[in-house]
Amino acid sequence: MKQRTQHKAGNLRRTLRSLGVLLCAAVVSACSKSEDSRFPPYDNTAEVQAYWKSKPEFFQWKTLADLPADLKWESGANVPEFGDPRAKKGGTFHDWHLSYPPTFRNFGPDGGNAFRAEHHDNIEISLVMRHPDEDAWIPGLAKEWAISKDRKTVYYRLHDNLTYSDGKPVVVEDFFMTFFVMTSPHIKDPWYNDWYTKEYAAIAKYDERTLSITLPEPKPDPLWYADVPTSPQSFFRELGPDFPARYQWRITPVTGAYAIDPALLKRGRSITLSRVKDWWARDLKHFRYINNVDFIEYKIIASPDKAFEMFRQGQIDYYLAGLPRYWYDKTEIPEIYHGYIERHKFYNEYPQVTWGIRINESKPPLDNLDVRLGINYAMNFEKVIEVDFRGDKTRMNTTESGFGKFTNPSIRARPYDPVKARECFAKAGYTIPGPDGILKNAEGKRISFTLTTFNSSTITPVMLRLKEEAKKAGLEMNIEGLDGTQMYKKLDQKKHELAFAGFGARPPYPRFWDDFHSSNAFKIGKDGKREIVTDTNNMTQTADPALDPIIDRHRLAQTEDEVQKLSWELSQLIHERASVIPAWESTFYRYLSWRWIQWPKNGNARKSREPLDSHMFWIDEDIKRETKEAMREDKDFGEVTRVFDAYQRNK
Repeated sequence: MKQRTQHKAGNLRRTLRSLGVLLCAAVVSACSKSEDSRFPPYDNTAEVQAYWKSKPEFFQWKTLADLPADLKWESGANVPEFGDPRAKKGGTFHDWHLSYPPTFRNFGPDGGNAFRAEHHDNIEISLVMRHPDEDAWIPGLAKEWAISKDRKTVYYRLHDNLTYSDGKPVVVEDFFMTFFVMTSPHIKDPWYNDWYTKEYAAIAKYDERTLSITLPEPKPDPLWYADVPTSPQSFFRELGPDFPARYQWRITPVTGAYAIDPALLKRGRSITLSRVKDWWARDLKHFRYINNVDFIEYKIIASPDKAFEMFRQGQIDYYLAGLPRYWYDKTEIPEIYHGYIERHKFYNEYPQVTWGIRINESKPPLDNLDVRLGINYAMNFEKVIEVDFRGDKTRMNTTESGFGKFTNPSIRARPYDPVKARECFAKAGYTIPGPDGILKNAEGKRISFTLTTFNSSTITPVMLRLKEEAKKAGLEMNIEGLDGTQMYKKLDQKKHELAFAGFGARPPYPRFWDDFHSSNAFKIGKDGKREIVTDTNNMTQTADPALDPIIDRHRLAQTEDEVQKLSWELSQLIHERASVIPAWESTFYRYLSWRWIQWPKNGNARKSREPLDSHMFWIDEDIKRETKEAMREDKDFGEVTRVFDAYQRNK
């Protein structure tokens, strides 16, 4: 699954990218340095100052006297504390990842890679934060906040002792710096360029701890939109034309509790995060009972089966067991029977990962609606769910699933129907069956496409099942299994025909501009010809002049009623285009962990996508010693399966 950003359906958790391990030791050792001998000296301080001065209406310096007198400051003081007081500090948590990331940048080319969530998305602290269990805001970098009466401006008072992981203080100008960074063409990231150009109207400094961010128009809840991250000026001082390469392996200072530790990097083999010494939020409410372990080690293991065996040996502490073979078959082992490893099943409330097939409309004949409809009817996800997932999943009807009232309840994914598939293919001219049953048109062209996906022991069998079922509809699918990095690189470059992948979504509302607006599909080049826009989330290359205005209205919607109405309308129109084939979804996640990994009494965070997102776990060294001794003495604790169904829907 791929992630894009805190604003994107990431989105996007874009999973499983990897780095070819041809890195020299010098590159790895230089990744946290602000200077790098491979590049000439560069200092953009003058450019930054000139940029701010060139936009006086956007970048404003004011005084406390300029603050509105009628502001109602909030602090979330009455919101229940998050975390478990039983939590213990210390220890090393051992986890795994399928592939080494292609970069440590969190934006720009390859910046949305799978590992980004581990060192950025789930680490960084925003100005304010949504409580993981309650429908309420809590302090983040800001200890207090206030919203203007017109719902366009949010005012923030920062904590007094804010520092980055490198020990340098967080200052208001670091929020100003974000706009210089994110609107720069040098970062090679069109999504950020667009977002930071269009979604904000002004930023103002009132004193060293007080700032405001203004939006162009009112929003249903402006706190979701006015949450601009910091960009340390000293770190980004060298941002220039060679940014993607210069910053490829530099470790960005963070405001969160963990940072990549350059001293513990093992290129191509493991990445370790260390807890920030004297972290500014360590004793604050909502933070003191989370981020408990000292180190988080991610071993790079290309095979899930190998990772499971290492988990069973105790080299890994935790294993996400969403697939039946890991939840049922592979848990028929003594470590489970004796209670050394425990099962957990947690029902959560979070937008679904959009697992499904993206059809690239820019690749003929996939620009033909009848062809796309035929492919939809030729995909037997019902059998995949029944056989491969043993009924544990349900069919996803729309990629906007999990957004509550903003999800259109009337949409149903097209069922597997070879007869209807053939009817659609016939309308597109594919009526002649070949010797192998694959249809072709009058020119002899077969209806055959390449389906690009992960080269994975878990996904490949599913794709092969779809391939065999598609043959019954006269469709040939050639399965192309790639390394995660290669796969997403191909998708980013829009070179695929069909692609199976999963993209993460975030509350509060579905996002359509990222995935379906024509500006993320094509642009007019210098020669006046239409060119493909790469490195965006529009994997279907949807470019519909009728769809764009509705997407724009959705993006500018000022009330939740309007967001809901437009979300439903857009979901229906996208369904009718048939360029995305939803696969499956689940209202829970399952995981296994050694019994020394402890979890809160209520299991986890209600609004978590996966078990580790909120860093609520901890290591109990006493239980670890007890377990190790019990294993030596063949002591039995009894099989343990914990089910947390407080948030289960339709009990």
